[in-house]
Amino acid sequence: MEYRDLTFTREGAVGLITLDRPAVLNALRRETIEDLTAVIQEIGADQALRCVVLTGAGKAFSAGQDLGELSGLAGQEIDYYELRENVKRMQALTRSMLDLPQPVIAAVNGYAIGAGAELAIASDIRYASEKATFEFSEVKVGLFETNGVTWLLPRLIGLGRAKELMLTGRRIGAEEALSTGLVSSISLAERFLDKVMERAEQIARNAPVPVHFVKSTLNRSGEISLDDALVYETDAVMTCLYTEDVKEGAFAFIERREPTFKGR
Repeated sequence: MEYRDLTFTREGAVGLITLDRPAVLNALRRETIEDLTAVIQEIGADQALRCVVLTGAGKAFSAGQDLGELSGLAGQEIDYYELRENVKRMQALTRSMLDLPQPVIAAVNGYAIGAGAELAIASDIRYASEKATFEFSEVKVGLFETNGVTWLLPRLIGLGRAKELMLTGRRIGAEEALSTGLVSSISLAERFLDKVMERAEQIARNAPVPVHFVKSTLNRSGEISLDDALVYETDAVMTCLYTEDVKEGAFAFIERREPTFKGR
């Protein structure tokens, strides 16, 4: 499938999505959201892909909502229905990323501002280049965050820190993002994507069924009780025990070789 605002390539079992509007710092317009939604659907249907990396071309991950599309807000005629539908499309993208069986890694190579930062937050793991910056800037332009960030961000960095970043709209660098838990690690810009792809390949070598259970279980961990979590864990363990991959893992361990998992 051809995409307008991004490129999608496969490197072994890892899919690489690159937002590709560098002239506007990979700002998100309607076509971008449609492309991202479509590529996530394509990935979800491809059992050969085990992990996904999302990054941006040029010096930005994404500078957020395309202000060209928002210029109509300054006029007299505002189509509130269409604006609401745009918000719902963006929120549906967040849900599809969270529900995707494969883990999504955000490789934040530069500016991640507003909706761009929210796109990184919707990913399962965030790695930062030394040049990465994050900014929840909506309050500074009269807007409000969406894409589930009010639910996701406090779970990543704590309620107090989330409030501080969202109320001030201030920009933070990679080091502060690391210290708050917003990102997992920082790498030099020169080899940044190579480092991220190495981590993605490490995930891709693992058994897909338990990887999916790790993602889905942790995603719901803040919503359910301990008793419910224990039941879900038991169901996941029993499902894994009936897969071919658990046998392959055991034989590979005994034979001192790398396992070859099939996802079944």
